[in-house]
This record gives sequence, C-alpha cells and structure tokens, in this order.
Amino acid sequence: MKIHKPSYDASARLYTCQLTNGFRLQTTREDGVTTNLYKDEDIVSAAIQPIIEGTTGWFTKPLTADWLKGRIRLSIPTGDVPSEFEGAIEYEATSLVISKEEFTIVFKMGQMKQAEKVVIQFQEEELPAKRTLQKSDVLKARARAAKALFVAERLTQEYIRLRGGEDTDWEDEEDEEGDF
Repeated sequence: MKIHKPSYDASARLYTCQLTNGFRLQTTREDGVTTNLYKDEDIVSAAIQPIIEGTTGWFTKPLTADWLKGRIRLSIPTGDVPSEFEGAIEYEATSLVISKEEFTIVFKMGQMKQAEKVVIQFQEEELPAKRTLQKSDVLKARARAAKALFVAERLTQEYIRLRGGEDTDWEDEEDEEGDF
C-alpha cells in the first residue's frame, strides 16, 4: 500500500491521503445477507506497518504500532450494494483520512460478480424398465381390446339391422353358460 501526500481540509480538520495498491477486501451476498470474507482485526493489523512507513516524517512524534492499533478504523460502503444483488463484491482501499483521534481507511466498491443462479432439479425416480414395459404392454392390450369391442358392437348392429330384432341368439347362450 502506497500512501500519497495528504491534502488538508481546514473546516473538518482532516488530512486525506490517496492510496494506491491498497488493501482489497471481498464479501459475498446471498439472500440479502452479506458475509465478510475478511476480519476487521486482520486488516487493522496488516495496515499498521504500511501506515507507519508511509507517514514517516509527517508527525512531530513518530507513530508506534501500539498507539496506532486502537486508532485505525475501516469505512466500507456496504450500503451501496443493491438489495437484489447476490454474488461477490470486492472493495479497494482508496484513501486514508487522518484526524486527531483516528486513522480511517476508506474503501470504495470495486468489482461486483453476480453469483450463478442455482437451479436444483429433483429428478423423479425412474420406474424400473420392467415396470415401464409392463405398463406399456397393458396399455397396448387395453387399446386393442377397446378397438375389438368397438368392432364387435359395430358388427352386432349390422347383424341386427340385416336379421331384424334386437336380440341375438348368442347373447342368450352366454347368459346360460355364465349361470352356476
């Protein structure tokens, strides 16, 4: 991380330094919940030495790691993420704001990578091949039987039309054979 010369804002009593090659942080957002893929303490610890080295000669009393550790803050614009966004978001440290009480590392939102949509498809259990074949055979046989019944009914109607009457002589024979 390289810290550039500060500019002073007299009304706010703040020094602002631009940063290059700053820290990069990453978060993920899923179902409206943001998860940090970093720990603030780790960033603060990692920032101490570059701040001490980058500001050498700026202060009347040189900075120490112990003094600086409790004064480093992080400003990460997580509220800038659209509520419907799901995926990874990268932040980059772009400036260091120095006040009398604290050193704030300001991050800006960088690249946003949309998460791939997860589609879970539950495949129904496939019926065993034997069961599928049996069902197919049954359906074919029923179709043949229905067709045969239709043909028989049509032939019966034709028989009645030609021979007259409503009863056929084989209907009486079936009824007598079926009685026990």
